[in-house]
Amino acid sequence: MLEVQDVTAVYGRSTLALQGVSLSVPAGGAVALLGSNGAGKSTLLKAISGILPATGGSLRGGTVRWEGQSLKNRDPAWIVRAGIVQVPEGRRVFARLTIEENLRAGGITCRNRKTTAQARDRVLALFPALEPRLSSPAGLLSGGEQQMLAIGRALMAAPRLLMLDEPSLGLAPLMVRQIAATIREIHGDGTSVLLVEQNAHMALSLVDSACVLEVGRVALEGTARELSQTDEIQRSYLGHGTDRTSA
Repeated sequence: MLEVQDVTAVYGRSTLALQGVSLSVPAGGAVALLGSNGAGKSTLLKAISGILPATGGSLRGGTVRWEGQSLKNRDPAWIVRAGIVQVPEGRRVFARLTIEENLRAGGITCRNRKTTAQARDRVLALFPALEPRLSSPAGLLSGGEQQMLAIGRALMAAPRLLMLDEPSLGLAPLMVRQIAATIREIHGDGTSVLLVEQNAHMALSLVDSACVLEVGRVALEGTARELSQTDEIQRSYLGHGTDRTSA
Protein backbone atom coordinates (compact mmCIF):
# COMPACT_ATOMS: atom_id res chain seq x y z
CA MET A 1 0.00 0.00 0.00
CA LEU A 2 2.67 2.49 1.12
CA GLU A 3 6.30 1.93 0.10
CA VAL A 4 9.09 4.18 1.36
CA GLN A 5 12.42 3.28 -0.21
CA ASP A 6 15.85 4.71 0.68
CA VAL A 7 14.47 8.15 1.55
CA THR A 8 16.97 10.88 2.37
CA ALA A 9 15.69 14.27 3.55
CA VAL A 10 17.32 17.54 4.57
CA TYR A 11 16.30 20.82 6.14
CA GLY A 12 17.76 23.94 4.60
CA ARG A 13 20.85 23.25 2.56
CA SER A 14 22.64 20.72 4.68
CA THR A 15 20.85 19.57 7.85
CA LEU A 16 20.43 15.84 7.28
CA ALA A 17 17.21 14.52 8.85
CA LEU A 18 16.71 11.13 7.16
CA GLN A 19 19.37 8.84 5.66
CA GLY A 20 18.26 5.97 3.46
CA VAL A 21 15.08 5.15 5.37
CA SER A 22 12.83 2.36 4.07
CA LEU A 23 9.55 0.97 5.38
CA SER A 24 6.26 -0.35 4.08
CA VAL A 25 2.68 -0.38 5.32
CA PRO A 26 0.52 -3.15 3.83
CA ALA A 27 -3.19 -2.76 3.22
CA GLY A 28 -4.95 -3.20 6.55
CA GLY A 29 -1.63 -3.19 8.42
CA ALA A 30 -0.39 -1.23 11.41
CA VAL A 31 3.23 -0.08 11.68
CA ALA A 32 4.96 1.95 14.39
CA LEU A 33 7.90 4.33 14.12
CA LEU A 34 9.82 4.49 17.38
CA GLY A 35 12.70 6.67 18.41
CA SER A 36 13.79 9.55 20.60
CA ASN A 37 13.27 13.24 19.87
CA GLY A 38 15.11 14.29 16.73
CA ALA A 39 15.32 10.79 15.29
CA GLY A 40 13.43 11.83 12.14
CA LYS A 41 10.03 10.29 12.81
CA SER A 42 7.95 13.41 12.18
CA THR A 43 10.09 14.29 9.16
CA LEU A 44 9.22 10.96 7.57
CA LEU A 45 5.49 11.56 8.07
CA LYS A 46 5.84 15.01 6.51
CA ALA A 47 7.66 13.50 3.54
CA ILE A 48 4.80 11.04 3.03
CA SER A 49 2.01 13.61 3.41
CA GLY A 50 3.68 16.15 1.12
CA ILE A 51 4.15 18.93 3.67
CA LEU A 52 7.93 18.65 4.09
CA PRO A 53 8.64 21.64 1.79
CA ALA A 54 6.28 23.81 3.86
CA THR A 55 8.53 23.24 6.89
CA GLY A 56 11.79 24.02 5.11
CA GLY A 57 12.63 20.44 4.19
CA SER A 58 13.16 18.57 0.96
CA LEU A 59 13.74 15.06 -0.32
CA ARG A 60 17.24 14.45 -1.66
CA GLY A 61 16.87 10.80 -2.58
CA GLY A 62 14.67 7.75 -2.52
CA THR A 63 11.01 7.24 -3.37
CA VAL A 64 7.64 7.32 -1.64
CA ARG A 65 4.93 5.36 -3.43
CA TRP A 66 1.26 4.91 -2.70
CA GLU A 67 -0.30 1.92 -4.44
CA GLY A 68 2.49 2.11 -7.01
CA GLN A 69 2.16 5.85 -7.68
CA SER A 70 5.00 8.20 -6.77
CA LEU A 71 4.09 10.90 -4.27
CA LYS A 72 7.02 13.09 -5.31
CA ASN A 73 5.88 16.69 -5.90
CA ARG A 74 2.28 15.75 -5.27
CA ASP A 75 0.06 18.42 -3.76
CA PRO A 76 -0.83 17.58 -0.12
CA ALA A 77 -4.54 17.89 -0.93
CA TRP A 78 -4.12 15.26 -3.66
CA ILE A 79 -2.44 12.97 -1.13
CA VAL A 80 -5.35 13.41 1.29
CA ARG A 81 -7.86 12.65 -1.46
CA ALA A 82 -5.81 9.56 -2.35
CA GLY A 83 -6.41 8.28 1.18
CA ILE A 84 -3.41 9.32 3.34
CA VAL A 85 -4.27 11.59 6.26
CA GLN A 86 -2.00 12.78 9.07
CA VAL A 87 -2.84 13.72 12.66
CA PRO A 88 -0.09 16.22 13.56
CA GLU A 89 1.97 16.22 16.74
CA GLY A 90 0.57 18.56 19.37
CA ARG A 91 -2.98 18.12 18.09
CA ARG A 92 -3.10 21.50 16.24
CA VAL A 93 -6.86 21.94 16.43
CA PHE A 94 -8.33 25.23 15.23
CA ALA A 95 -8.85 26.75 18.67
CA ARG A 96 -11.25 29.55 17.66
CA LEU A 97 -13.44 27.30 15.55
CA THR A 98 -16.10 25.13 17.11
CA ILE A 99 -15.81 21.37 17.27
CA GLU A 100 -18.34 21.14 14.46
CA GLU A 101 -16.34 23.54 12.32
CA ASN A 102 -13.14 21.61 12.98
CA LEU A 103 -14.82 18.43 11.80
CA ARG A 104 -16.20 20.18 8.75
CA ALA A 105 -12.69 21.42 7.92
CA GLY A 106 -11.40 17.85 8.11
CA GLY A 107 -13.91 16.76 5.50
CA ILE A 108 -13.29 19.62 3.10
CA THR A 109 -11.74 17.34 0.46
CA CYS A 110 -14.81 15.08 0.44
CA ARG A 111 -17.19 15.89 -2.39
CA ASN A 112 -19.79 13.30 -1.48
CA ARG A 113 -22.27 14.47 1.18
CA LYS A 114 -23.22 10.93 2.07
CA THR A 115 -19.58 9.98 2.71
CA THR A 116 -19.13 13.11 4.83
CA ALA A 117 -22.23 12.34 6.88
CA GLN A 118 -21.08 8.76 7.42
CA ALA A 119 -17.63 9.95 8.51
CA ARG A 120 -19.18 12.40 10.97
CA ASP A 121 -21.38 9.68 12.44
CA ARG A 122 -18.31 7.45 12.83
CA VAL A 123 -16.36 10.19 14.61
CA LEU A 124 -19.16 10.88 17.08
CA ALA A 125 -19.58 7.15 17.72
CA LEU A 126 -15.86 6.88 18.51
CA PHE A 127 -15.83 10.07 20.59
CA PRO A 128 -19.30 10.50 22.15
CA ALA A 129 -17.94 13.13 24.56
CA LEU A 130 -17.63 15.55 21.62
CA GLU A 131 -21.27 15.46 20.53
CA PRO A 132 -22.81 17.55 23.35
CA ARG A 133 -20.16 20.22 22.77
CA LEU A 134 -20.24 20.55 18.99
CA SER A 135 -20.95 24.29 19.23
CA SER A 136 -18.11 24.93 21.72
CA PRO A 137 -14.76 26.44 20.66
CA ALA A 138 -12.11 23.75 20.33
CA GLY A 139 -9.73 25.85 22.42
CA LEU A 140 -11.86 25.19 25.50
CA LEU A 141 -11.33 21.43 25.31
CA SER A 142 -8.89 19.57 27.54
CA GLY A 143 -5.73 18.13 26.00
CA GLY A 144 -7.28 14.69 25.76
CA GLU A 145 -10.45 16.04 24.17
CA GLN A 146 -8.38 18.02 21.68
CA GLN A 147 -6.57 14.80 20.74
CA MET A 148 -9.94 13.14 20.19
CA LEU A 149 -10.95 16.05 17.97
CA ALA A 150 -7.67 15.95 16.03
CA ILE A 151 -8.16 12.25 15.28
CA GLY A 152 -11.83 12.84 14.49
CA ARG A 153 -10.97 15.69 12.13
CA ALA A 154 -8.59 13.38 10.26
CA LEU A 155 -11.22 10.65 10.04
CA MET A 156 -13.59 13.09 8.34
CA ALA A 157 -11.46 12.66 5.20
CA ALA A 158 -12.23 8.91 5.25
CA PRO A 159 -8.54 7.88 5.23
CA ARG A 160 -7.35 4.50 4.12
CA LEU A 161 -4.03 5.16 5.87
CA LEU A 162 -4.14 7.15 9.10
CA MET A 163 -0.78 8.56 10.24
CA LEU A 164 -0.63 9.62 13.88
CA ASP A 165 2.25 11.71 15.24
CA GLU A 166 2.72 11.21 19.01
CA PRO A 167 -0.99 10.85 19.92
CA SER A 168 -0.17 10.11 23.59
CA LEU A 169 2.07 13.16 24.05
CA GLY A 170 1.27 15.10 27.23
CA LEU A 171 -1.80 13.05 28.13
CA ALA A 172 -2.69 11.48 31.46
CA PRO A 173 -2.41 7.66 31.65
CA LEU A 174 -6.20 7.15 31.58
CA MET A 175 -6.53 9.25 28.42
CA VAL A 176 -3.57 7.43 26.85
CA ARG A 177 -5.42 4.15 27.34
CA GLN A 178 -8.58 5.63 25.79
CA ILE A 179 -6.68 6.94 22.77
CA ALA A 180 -4.95 3.57 22.38
CA ALA A 181 -8.30 1.78 22.47
CA THR A 182 -9.62 4.14 19.81
CA ILE A 183 -6.64 3.55 17.52
CA ARG A 184 -7.13 -0.18 17.96
CA GLU A 185 -10.79 0.17 16.99
CA ILE A 186 -9.98 2.32 13.94
CA HIS A 187 -7.46 -0.27 12.78
CA GLY A 188 -9.92 -3.06 13.51
CA ASP A 189 -12.42 -1.37 11.18
CA GLY A 190 -9.94 -1.78 8.31
CA THR A 191 -7.99 1.49 8.29
CA SER A 192 -4.24 1.07 7.93
CA VAL A 193 -2.19 2.86 10.59
CA LEU A 194 1.30 4.39 10.69
CA LEU A 195 1.95 5.37 14.31
CA VAL A 196 4.78 7.60 15.52
CA GLU A 197 5.28 7.20 19.27
CA GLN A 198 7.83 7.58 22.02
CA ASN A 199 5.55 5.46 24.22
CA ALA A 200 6.91 2.16 22.93
CA HIS A 201 4.79 0.03 25.27
CA MET A 202 1.61 1.57 23.86
CA ALA A 203 2.81 1.51 20.26
CA LEU A 204 3.96 -2.12 20.24
CA SER A 205 0.64 -3.21 21.71
CA LEU A 206 -1.21 -1.68 18.74
CA VAL A 207 0.84 -2.62 15.69
CA ASP A 208 1.99 -5.62 13.69
CA SER A 209 5.53 -4.38 13.04
CA ALA A 210 7.80 -1.46 13.85
CA CYS A 211 10.94 0.45 12.89
CA VAL A 212 13.26 2.20 15.31
CA LEU A 213 14.89 5.36 13.98
CA GLU A 214 18.12 6.70 15.41
CA VAL A 215 19.62 9.91 14.04
CA GLY A 216 17.68 9.56 10.79
CA ARG A 217 18.50 5.92 10.13
CA VAL A 218 16.62 2.67 10.67
CA ALA A 219 18.40 1.04 13.60
CA LEU A 220 16.00 -1.86 14.22
CA GLU A 221 12.97 -3.32 12.50
CA GLY A 222 10.79 -6.38 12.88
CA THR A 223 7.49 -7.59 14.22
CA ALA A 224 6.13 -5.93 17.33
CA ARG A 225 6.63 -9.13 19.29
CA GLU A 226 10.24 -9.54 18.16
CA LEU A 227 11.16 -5.96 18.96
CA SER A 228 9.47 -5.96 22.36
CA GLN A 229 11.76 -8.83 23.37
CA THR A 230 15.06 -7.31 22.24
CA ASP A 231 17.50 -6.02 24.86
CA GLU A 232 17.74 -2.59 23.26
CA ILE A 233 13.98 -2.02 23.22
CA GLN A 234 13.64 -3.39 26.74
CA ARG A 235 16.38 -1.12 28.03
CA SER A 236 15.87 2.07 26.03
CA TYR A 237 12.13 2.21 25.43
CA LEU A 238 10.36 -0.07 27.92
CA GLY A 239 12.39 0.87 30.97
CA HIS A 240 13.49 -2.68 31.79
CA GLY A 241 17.06 -3.38 32.77
CA THR A 242 18.78 -6.42 31.32
CA ASP A 243 21.26 -8.28 33.49
CA ARG A 244 22.59 -11.39 31.83
CA THR A 245 25.43 -12.09 34.26
CA SER A 246 25.31 -15.41 36.06
CA ALA A 247 24.89 -15.56 39.81
